[in-house]
Amino acid sequence: MKSRTSKVNRGLAAATGAAVVLCALTVSPSAEERANLVVVSAMQGECDQLAGSPYDELRNSEYQPVDVANIDGKAIDACRMAYEATGNPRFAYQLGRALNNSDQADQAMGAYDAAAKADYPAAKVNFGMLMGRLGDDQAEFRLYSEAAASGNRLAAYNLGVAYRDGLGTQPDIQKALNWFEKAAAEGDDTAAFNIGAIYDEGTLIPQDDQTAIAWYDIAAQRGNADAMINLGLMYEAGEGIAANAQKAAEMYREAAEKGDVFGAYKYMQFQDMGVVQAPSKDTEDGVNTLVLKQGDMESPAISGKEI
Repeated sequence: MKSRTSKVNRGLAAATGAAVVLCALTVSPSAEERANLVVVSAMQGECDQLAGSPYDELRNSEYQPVDVANIDGKAIDACRMAYEATGNPRFAYQLGRALNNSDQADQAMGAYDAAAKADYPAAKVNFGMLMGRLGDDQAEFRLYSEAAASGNRLAAYNLGVAYRDGLGTQPDIQKALNWFEKAAAEGDDTAAFNIGAIYDEGTLIPQDDQTAIAWYDIAAQRGNADAMINLGLMYEAGEGIAANAQKAAEMYREAAEKGDVFGAYKYMQFQDMGVVQAPSKDTEDGVNTLVLKQGDMESPAISGKEI
């Protein structure tokens, strides 16, 4: 006897298919509704394209990330529409970035808060930074901690700063180094620079020039101009390494090519001393075309910077 199982399944499938078709016919969207869906979909893509962050591991990777200073003002409307239509916290976070870049910090905080409550790591970082500016260091530290636990690279860096400087917590240099190292392992050049600075400065832990040089070198290879400057100073003075004027000049030149005016000033000094050849008047030279103004020639800070 043939099993009836296959017949029963086929009948169920047929009945289900008919129901789906009937349902689709019943709820088929109108032309206006279809047009709205198309617009919303376009706004989602535009929001991702105009305001996706390089520090957001959950961003839409179909688009290149955008530095906050380069966010187009059109991102505000696109991200607001995308978030209101979907409730996706990524769009709320990107809306916050766009609003903050347009000097609308109050509205940006609302957008960041909405995304942070939905447990969006990158939003917690930016929301934490704004809370810190309002004087709530404990909220800042808590938000960084939560985001760093989720693997966010910028949160790990900022948590390192918090432990180093005692922001919302007791200073703990070992925890600071641990979090800086986590961020550096993910490619963060500023974290690598800060590790080098801690060993170079020698106020929080015993000074270790060789370790400082190793971390500065990592940061410099990743394009960090501050690390290039500090390496140049160490080569120039023979601090922890054999003095090498040519190497120092090379570091200063690389920093100058990244727009560092102190590096440009030092490199021109080395040209004047004959350590490196000065360009002829007929030769274009990016370093010497930098305009140095009064007050530009200041030594770089070794304490690091926040992003």
